[in-house]
Amino acid sequence: MIPYYALFQFLQKHPKANFSQIAVALEITDKTAKSRYQYLVENEYIEGIRAKFKPETLGLETVSFLVKVADLAKIELLEKLADFHDFTSYRNRILGTYQGLFLQFNIPNNSIRYLEALFIKLKDLNIIEEFEKIQAEEFKTSTTPEFEFYDNKKGEWVWDIQPWKENYEEASDTIDTRLEQEISVLNRIQNLDLKLLREMTINAKQAHNDLAEKFQVTPVRISRRMAFLNESVTDYVLLYRRAKVQPVDLVLFRGKCSEINRTKLFNILKTSPIPFDTGFNLLSDGFIWRMNIPPTYTSQFSNFLWSISEKLDFYRLDHYKSKLYYFYGDSYNTEKKEWKASKTEVLELPLEWIKKRL
Repeated sequence: MIPYYALFQFLQKHPKANFSQIAVALEITDKTAKSRYQYLVENEYIEGIRAKFKPETLGLETVSFLVKVADLAKIELLEKLADFHDFTSYRNRILGTYQGLFLQFNIPNNSIRYLEALFIKLKDLNIIEEFEKIQAEEFKTSTTPEFEFYDNKKGEWVWDIQPWKENYEEASDTIDTRLEQEISVLNRIQNLDLKLLREMTINAKQAHNDLAEKFQVTPVRISRRMAFLNESVTDYVLLYRRAKVQPVDLVLFRGKCSEINRTKLFNILKTSPIPFDTGFNLLSDGFIWRMNIPPTYTSQFSNFLWSISEKLDFYRLDHYKSKLYYFYGDSYNTEKKEWKASKTEVLELPLEWIKKRL
């Protein structure tokens, strides 16, 4: 059972709310709101609040690699290479269809060819056996935990997948081209913005006065730049200890299916999002769907996605080897208004780094 459940639910939807806003919403005092929040933090129900930046607003594109590696020592070497690389956004070990790594990068589009060349070189060096580059189309979506479908007394999710599958059958099989796409604001980014993005992806609960002192600027300037970032670049999420709520499986589905089926799946996620933490990308030949879901739903989604796919690969990811990277602002030149993502940074330096460790 989650203590102070009403507060937990509110923070899930309003992670940046201050104690006064919490007090008004829950009809409690500011002091009570603060003490209850501190209790959830101290007892590890809440781990903090983190900013997520939208890559497209910064002129970046997300590209993923599914990498097959049988040797554990080589896995560990590749994980360190991911730590070294300037544009890595996420990595995790694959424990499913084969052993290896799932890697994601946020990188300028014109540099993706250098990144792919890096993986070709890694294969030539016999560090990896195989890899698949997964470059998403412009359409993607995500879902977040919705605790209206969680029975706090029983300590379990009670969402029923059946109505959702029925809605899938009725979903549109065409993409709405009027869907709003993220607009790049890269030409408006300042050095201070890059520093603030770094701080917010580490801990979004920092006070403006503390940030002003850290960067030797006025609190007013911090507030103005934060307002710009919050409007154009960032979203915020509550980080909570999933094991305290209910254990989850961290899984990845790579499906190949008809254009109709992949489009229907994208549309149903837009109109009827599932109540779990997931990220979905539409691909030219199907989809890739990363999920944090309770174990009972893993089999249910597996069977459903199997039924609509010509080929379905299932990957179980390792909770303990998952790493989400903080924002890497040092790779952007605010004077030239461009990312430092040439062949040197993306291919040659990482390749030189790993060759020295073979």
